[in-house]
Amino acid sequence: MHLNIVTGRAGAGKTTSCLRQISMEMVKQPLGSPLIMLVPEQASFQTEKQLARTTGVGGYIRAQVLGFRRLAYRVLQETGGGSRVPLGETGKRMVLRRMLESRREELRIFHRAANLPGFVDQLAGALGEMKIYRVGPNDLQRALTGLPGAGEGANLEKKLQDLLVIFNDFEVFTRERFTDPDDYLTLAAEQIRLSGWLNEVRVWVDGFTGFTPQEYDLLAALLRRSAGVTVALCLPPEGIEGELAETDPFYPVWETYNTLIDLAAREKVSVMHVPVPGGRQNRFVSPGLAHLEQCYFRQQVITGAAEGIKIAAAADRRAEVEGMAREITRFCRDLGYRWRDVVILLREVDLYAGLIESVFSDYGIPFFLDHKRTVLHHPLVELIRAALETVAGDWPYDPVFRYLKTDLVPVSRAEVDKLENYVLAHGIRGTRWTDDRPWDYRRRLTLEEDTETTEAEKMVLDEINSIRTRAATALSRMQQRLADGTGVKGYAGALYGLLEELHVPARLEQWSRAAAGEGRLEAAGEHAQVWEDVVLLLDELVEALGDEQMNLRQFTRVLEAGFASIRLGLIPPGLDQVVVGSLERSRSPEVKAAFVPGVNEGVLPARVFEQGIFSEAERERLQGAGLRLAPGARRRAFDEQYIVYQALTRSGEQLVISYPLADGEGRSLKPSPIVHRLRELFPTLGEGMWTQEPGERDADDMEFVSRSGRCLTYLAGRLRDAFAGREIDPLWWDVYNWFVRDNSNQLFKRVVESLFNDNSEGRLSGDLSGRLYGRPFKTSVSALEKYYSCAYAHYLAYGLRLKERNVFRLEAPDMGQFFHAALKMFAQRLLDRGIDWGGLSTEQCHSLAGDVVDELTPRLQSEILLSSARHRYLSGKLKRVVQRSAMVLSEHARRGEFRPVGLELAFGMQGGLGGVTFALPDGSEMILRGCIDRVDAADAGEDGVYLRVIDYKSGLATIKLDDVWQGLKLQLLAYLDVALRYAREMTGKDGLPGAVLYFRVDDPLVKTEGEPVEEGEIGQRLLRKLKMNGLVLADRTLVDKLDAETGPASDLVPVGIKKDGTFTAYSSVVDSRDFKLLLALLQNRLVGAGGEILAGVKDINPYRKGTHRACRFCSFKPVCRFDPLLPGNAYRVLKTEKNADVLEKTRRELGVRTDG
Repeated sequence: MHLNIVTGRAGAGKTTSCLRQISMEMVKQPLGSPLIMLVPEQASFQTEKQLARTTGVGGYIRAQVLGFRRLAYRVLQETGGGSRVPLGETGKRMVLRRMLESRREELRIFHRAANLPGFVDQLAGALGEMKIYRVGPNDLQRALTGLPGAGEGANLEKKLQDLLVIFNDFEVFTRERFTDPDDYLTLAAEQIRLSGWLNEVRVWVDGFTGFTPQEYDLLAALLRRSAGVTVALCLPPEGIEGELAETDPFYPVWETYNTLIDLAAREKVSVMHVPVPGGRQNRFVSPGLAHLEQCYFRQQVITGAAEGIKIAAAADRRAEVEGMAREITRFCRDLGYRWRDVVILLREVDLYAGLIESVFSDYGIPFFLDHKRTVLHHPLVELIRAALETVAGDWPYDPVFRYLKTDLVPVSRAEVDKLENYVLAHGIRGTRWTDDRPWDYRRRLTLEEDTETTEAEKMVLDEINSIRTRAATALSRMQQRLADGTGVKGYAGALYGLLEELHVPARLEQWSRAAAGEGRLEAAGEHAQVWEDVVLLLDELVEALGDEQMNLRQFTRVLEAGFASIRLGLIPPGLDQVVVGSLERSRSPEVKAAFVPGVNEGVLPARVFEQGIFSEAERERLQGAGLRLAPGARRRAFDEQYIVYQALTRSGEQLVISYPLADGEGRSLKPSPIVHRLRELFPTLGEGMWTQEPGERDADDMEFVSRSGRCLTYLAGRLRDAFAGREIDPLWWDVYNWFVRDNSNQLFKRVVESLFNDNSEGRLSGDLSGRLYGRPFKTSVSALEKYYSCAYAHYLAYGLRLKERNVFRLEAPDMGQFFHAALKMFAQRLLDRGIDWGGLSTEQCHSLAGDVVDELTPRLQSEILLSSARHRYLSGKLKRVVQRSAMVLSEHARRGEFRPVGLELAFGMQGGLGGVTFALPDGSEMILRGCIDRVDAADAGEDGVYLRVIDYKSGLATIKLDDVWQGLKLQLLAYLDVALRYAREMTGKDGLPGAVLYFRVDDPLVKTEGEPVEEGEIGQRLLRKLKMNGLVLADRTLVDKLDAETGPASDLVPVGIKKDGTFTAYSSVVDSRDFKLLLALLQNRLVGAGGEILAGVKDINPYRKGTHRACRFCSFKPVCRFDPLLPGNAYRVLKTEKNADVLEKTRRELGVRTDG
């Protein structure tokens, strides 16, 4: 029995010495006693590869590379100490989650944090730490007695009490039934004496900075049992000869060295110190790296060149990763490196993992991301979580479709999309998913009457119900099994039944084979490992908590804790790839180049924060009470210097240190003190700049010419600059010519074509536009207004008929539909009962409007107004709006002579008035169709009747003549034109233009100055707020028929009368000649738009008028991709003009003489 301690600086050859000793032993005696090399768990695979290369014998059975826990497991397998069922980390967290649930009322501190994300992990970590440091419940109890019960120690006492409760429960739970993996090393240390396998074993230990108390106990047991133990430590000679300060970077290793010496003395084992001299003959080929290893922590300046060392700043993290990719490509292209000769060491893996995956794939660099992956993103885990959430939450939309979109349900993605659109449109949830009644919801175009289901609708409903059955059957059966099952075992069985019914194992195997066939070996391994881990989780759950009784929500929380703890650790699938890993985890011997990105202040060395349940001060108090735990934040802050040393000494030829100047949000970042120290150490060391794009200041364009695919992206930018008249490096014309010679590169052709893309739309042929829109061309005024707003938006909406999917929510169009139907039904009820609008009392208005709203409420969007308390409140609000609107319209009738002659008056459609036909320039016809909200008439004597067209609006609206001139507001005049054409059919007399008005349907609030306001005054203010806006014929007789009480400012219409009988300046009036002029302009605009549409015009030409832009609320922005910065994309700027100017321009356009 003896202990050999091999020491030396980084790169001195300690690992190589250990491997050679093992190799020599195997050569001398291939079948002798075991040779074991103990390394950190994450380094076992790479060490096995190194050992295989070192021996050169092609294979071996005597030597084994193990981690401490794996060694302990082997010992317990042999000696029988592992007969109890192991409770894995996942099962442990689920058990702890259940204990927190059951002990919630007794816990004094933990009950508040029990449901916080990550708390179960913290609790499991605290228990694991105590076991690793040989602290048991009795030790906790003793520590409690030595702490004060008030003041600073009060919270610590409560934490210890809570921890003691959970610790005792956990020990009772695992006793006689389970083995906690955290106890493996303790049990193995006790059982090694019974192991025959370890007789005369020789052990080498490498790759550790320090050991836990459990590991020291196991090493002590090995010393007693083995023929010899060799421990390799990274410790310079001065660490052996003297005493190191706590701030020394090698202090943790020096502390380990002395602890081993004390351990050997206690075990009465001889100690041999074997120093390994460092030098360039081992790892460091580059003189600069060798000097760096020797001098980084010394006050010494190196005058020579910093050969092999590079510092690079980058604009941001993406530019940094792009720069790394170019540099790695250069190393492999120019220096003859293999991919496996390069390692990337990260301090914050999560910040760079996604960027590296994206950029390295673009550059064609094979890589392995060496970090533990969570499974929460995997479709299998998402399927289970969504299934449980669906059942527990009464089948709400979000979890149902998360479940369906995992691709593990026998429904295609296209079918899921159809089903999702239908469910969103009709707000389906709850029992409607699981009952036997078929879905027969339809969107209503009107609320007043029911219509029969058409054959086309029946076919759609049949398809939807078929998809629904396949989507919901398995989940519905699981719901029934969950209802029938009792306890955890029943719930787990129901879940596994769902996975079997969906044939999930076969589907995952299929995915795995497909991924392997495509060369995505990591994805292939991930699918297989996730299935194994999920089944193991369910097994552990049943084994540990199978007889427990809990409700479904508690079961879901326990399962969530299990899923959150699963981590996928994959073996590198290839032999030649760049390894990307964390500084603490990855072990990459024999690499030629190391990249250390993200070397910013606070990252490397890191700002150390308190972790876990105990604060730094609490750890110190526990230390004083005799309770030894893991090092706290203060000690870990000192240890950061050793991590810096490891980062700088991993490679033998090239070291590239880089840092971003800004984060993803543009906030500036400072370089780490490491950068300043390297500049001090090597005064001649320059600093490069990795820019995002070539052509920028400090950019070397040649660096960007690497991989053809990525280079093509940069070439596109350079050519775009050249076309814009900016000077570019001639190098890019050489690159362009190289791509031109490669005729097979289709991507290059697309890139060149994109340079000439101005995001414009050509015309459709006349034949195609005729087939698209139909002949005769049937359209509406609102469609033609859309054309004048933006021709391309019209083409998408009315040509291609694109539209956003319907969603079960109350929006402005739904409210408008409801108000139109309510006011029509209200007016029809008056007509049926022979009640005049002007004779309505307030009580009659309220009663009749309330009845109408109650009747229409269930018809709106599949009873949306009855679907929730909020919507029921909105129903009451809608009733008040309809009542207010009816009262205002009644006031109009009381003070005027106009009465309805048409309500929701359709034209150009079946069952309504005829359409208005226009002859277009190409000889085809355009038929205008639509629906007029309301047409009123008043007697005009022998001349006929005045007509008033009213359009209901839920918001403020007005009509300006410049909007008519520009084609943006044609609706009211078009409706007046229709009413005039069909006046005799509606009234028996010829029609005269009277007014075109917008009526605001609302129940507005009245603001006061704090003083009480009389009820009559409130009524007047409400009338003013709901005054109609639009155009009125400048005729005093007509105005009196609109409002007999018109004064300086009417409460009802936009007219005011001066004392001299003329109209006020604010009156919105036009005389009869101008009305005819506007109607003639209307015809020009309608015919002009129709002619251009059938001519195939579909330009991307949105307008801008003042601060208003046509694109502001346009739903087609992702389709048209309009961008004012692109060539050919610009707003049509429309000016605001005075009415007089518009009328003058109209006369000129129509050729009408001003004088008559």
